[in-house]
Amino acid sequence: MSHLLFHRKEFIGHGLYSVENRQGTNKPTRFELPLPIHQGESTLLTIKEFELPPFIWQERELNLIKSLKDKRPVFTKIRSNLFVERKPKLCPDERNVCHCKEPTGENEVGCGDDCINRLLFYECDPKHCPCGPKCSNNRFQKKQRKYKLEVFKTDQRGWGLRTLEDIKKGAFVIEYRGEIISQKLCEERMCTDYVNENNFYFLEYSKGEVIDACTKGTEARFINHSCDPNCHIEKWSYRGEAHFGVFASKDIPAYSELSYDYNFSTFNVENEQMCHCGSESCRGTIGKKKK
Repeated sequence: MSHLLFHRKEFIGHGLYSVENRQGTNKPTRFELPLPIHQGESTLLTIKEFELPPFIWQERELNLIKSLKDKRPVFTKIRSNLFVERKPKLCPDERNVCHCKEPTGENEVGCGDDCINRLLFYECDPKHCPCGPKCSNNRFQKKQRKYKLEVFKTDQRGWGLRTLEDIKKGAFVIEYRGEIISQKLCEERMCTDYVNENNFYFLEYSKGEVIDACTKGTEARFINHSCDPNCHIEKWSYRGEAHFGVFASKDIPAYSELSYDYNFSTFNVENEQMCHCGSESCRGTIGKKKK
């Protein structure tokens, strides 16, 4: 069978438009279109360097194609902190009952600026607060997000976060969330998962623990450092666990970039990062405040 197939099959040694000598057969050839005039053989033999098609490099010249540096870092949004190495405490017996009186007005809210829990940075327990459903000291529990914010590209400081609305002094802006990990695991990730990263999103959670917002968190991770910031971080507690919120330190007009003072200690002075906040009180580097 294979012997018969061999004699019936026609084998060719070159392509249709090969410029080399071809070994034809005695059978009549099919009709073939001629090579393009003035281009055929020279086009096949001429070697040219690879060039991008015009529609690609023209868009690049017009800045229509973003480079990798212009691509916003990818992260997963989460509604609450994720505890990686332990379970959250959520102590049911920890009750911080305030002495506020329930408001009588229809549109009034309780637990205002004079609430003892608010002054001590504790959130009220809705089951035991005297103001009941009118309590306003529960922003972290309710996952409140009042203001519209936008992630944008800055000139010298990578990505940043700005407000699209006016924010009053003292207002709660956004919660800083992430994975709650130990200091040891944080150091391990720095040497493995984040070894090739240039930007890090860490915040001290408690003694020996860190909030890692590198891959999971909120838009608060994009807030840049400033030596003259318009925001600050506050640590609040509820049922044994901490919550970190970004609060306005002054009145912030719409379309202003949000910032807070990182105020962290560096392990190596040689690795200090230059500060580009542009404020008159700029310390030159992003680090601990000088006494």
